Amino acid sequence: MKANKKILTLKIETTYGTDAIPVVGTDDILVSNFSMVPLDLKYAQRNQARPFFAAQEQIIVGSTVKIEFDLEMSGSGDVDAAPAYGPALRICALSETITPTTGPVTYAIISDGEESATLYFNWDGVRHKVLGARGNCEWRITASGIPYIHITIEGLVGAIGVAALGGTPDLSAFMKPLAVTKANTAFSLHGYAAALESLTINRGASMVYKNRPNSEKMHFTDGQVTGQVTIECPKTDAKDFYAICLAGTLGALAMTHGTAIGNKVVLAASNVQLTNPKTSEGDNLVMLAMDMVFLPSDAGNDELTYSTE
Repeated sequence: MKANKKILTLKIETTYGTDAIPVVGTDDILVSNFSMVPLDLKYAQRNQARPFFAAQEQIIVGSTVKIEFDLEMSGSGDVDAAPAYGPALRICALSETITPTTGPVTYAIISDGEESATLYFNWDGVRHKVLGARGNCEWRITASGIPYIHITIEGLVGAIGVAALGGTPDLSAFMKPLAVTKANTAFSLHGYAAALESLTINRGASMVYKNRPNSEKMHFTDGQVTGQVTIECPKTDAKDFYAICLAGTLGALAMTHGTAIGNKVVLAASNVQLTNPKTSEGDNLVMLAMDMVFLPSDAGNDELTYSTE
């Protein structure tokens, strides 16, 4: 088997755990840095009383598939069209709202009505089916690099077996990403246009697998948005981030990546608490790293949005 011969298709399910039958050429998804645990087996261990030392047999009580990959952050080409990777975000406890004609397409936090997907992964003629797939996403932005959304998925084992590739994937809807630079990226934190070194925002969607009579399912159980940011440390008369951390002050985060309509992405949050400031040195510059907690308003489900426009 040749490791670089991969086709990945993903389609939102109408009914949880029921095969949505994703099709090569229609439901293809372009990913980077792919990895998979094809069988994550769950066991109950026997604990028999015996007159000697020895291993105990383990009884299989369930199994899942775990998959990780990166999506390149880019737009869709049109302000009112969802990006081709949209289905992968929707199974991370995010809603998708398309504003017709003017855009944008917005992905927002949800606490119920979460979706699932069927995923087919064909690896040089051996196909893995994953049902009821759900996951978490993490935005990873580094200066002078390609911005990614890291996706972690877990789902039910469908079937593993020899199958034809099923055609030629159509990846034309996935736009070429732009590097994170001054020309391409605007960033502000608590109203300050900081020189950004790196930014990580974790959706924090927590899941648990349960296999019970009449139900085998991945359940969303929690979702807390957190992150880390590293910037060039400003002098305190320009922006006193130490005082902000000490006071627990809440402020906004905003990042717009891309300059052309149809290939812009926006991360936005209104209530970000900065914690645990740490300094370091790099290239004779003082760097400031801080953890972030993204807090909702009293309405809830509004601590972070990601949109394409």
